[in-house]
Amino acid sequence: MTQEQPIIVAKHVSKIFTDPVEFRVLDDINLTVDRGEFVVLVGPSGSGKTTLMYALSTLDTEYEGTITVDGTDIKALNPNQLAQFRNTTIGFVFQFHYLLPDFTVLDNVSLPAIKAGLWSPEEIEERAMKNLTLLGVADQARKRSSRLSGGQQQRVAIARALMNNPKILFGDEPTGNLDTKNTALVLDILQDLKTEFHQTILMVTHDMQFTERADRVVAIRDGRIIQHEQQ
Repeated sequence: MTQEQPIIVAKHVSKIFTDPVEFRVLDDINLTVDRGEFVVLVGPSGSGKTTLMYALSTLDTEYEGTITVDGTDIKALNPNQLAQFRNTTIGFVFQFHYLLPDFTVLDNVSLPAIKAGLWSPEEIEERAMKNLTLLGVADQARKRSSRLSGGQQQRVAIARALMNNPKILFGDEPTGNLDTKNTALVLDILQDLKTEFHQTILMVTHDMQFTERADRVVAIRDGRIIQHEQQ
């Protein structure tokens, strides 16, 4: 049987900031992420972990080296191709939910699918409600997102990130604004996504609870990977 290829392959990735002084924020990074793997990037502030996540997730293409995502060389795509690839292949969950406050929960979750243009309005609503049910907030679907609690808003943000069936879910401190109870709930949800749906997940976090749930912890310091720890 042919071994499944990794979903992310980064080879000799480096990045230099020049303002206000020259600083090598990523220094010859080599990293692979397997399909269905839950990987956590950790490191002190300024270590380069968030910069690496932005490069791996296609939000930043200004780097030396190569990154392939699901077999696609990111730098080979023009801006329109990159935007389409990102919308259909990658889901994002950030520390702040970035929901539109005057839109309903259902409308917020539907936006990525509307932009993709792959389904009818009825299919989009069905998919959105399915995700909201999965995240335990279907009863909030008709409310404006501004009326939800912080924990509910972050669950809605995860539902939105899953709308186009992304092959990879990226997160940048996704529980940074949540209390202990809601942090545990989000962690349970991510674990279920990984276990039940074989979802590939890559998260940047300072929260050590993530390291206990991940398949692998990648530690970064001074722009270099210093440790891979299998869980």
